[in-house]
Amino acid sequence: MGKVKKVVIDTNVFISGFGWGGKPDALLTLLKNNQIVCYFSPEIFEELKRVVSYPKLKFTESLQNKILEFVFFNCKLVEPKEHITVIVDDPDDNRFLECAVEANAEFVISGDPHLLRIGKYKTVEIVDVDKFLDIFSIEGD
Repeated sequence: MGKVKKVVIDTNVFISGFGWGGKPDALLTLLKNNQIVCYFSPEIFEELKRVVSYPKLKFTESLQNKILEFVFFNCKLVEPKEHITVIVDDPDDNRFLECAVEANAEFVISGDPHLLRIGKYKTVEIVDVDKFLDIFSIEGD
């Protein structure tokens, strides 16, 4: 078994995994089974709280709470010290980079084009779920 990967998972991946399953759900299973370590920050948690309640998602209050509890109990909280401003089009996306840098994470896993366009920030690779699952399976779990 290789070294456990340290990751930051974007809000859109949690939403997809819980709402629609598929590969994002497979990623969350890795997290639940302690095959990866995920980090979040207070700012990321606030964003997630806001997004799960969007009316267009039609998530029940029970599902909203399940998602928030999943993140709270399966991910590690960090308090980023560095303020990053590399993403201008959607400045809130910088919070994921700040969290990854603080946690010394290897990956940010996202479906967001603003983040994916960067590809890499310092030592953090920014990949979509498919790419991460490919890397994970190649390097072995």
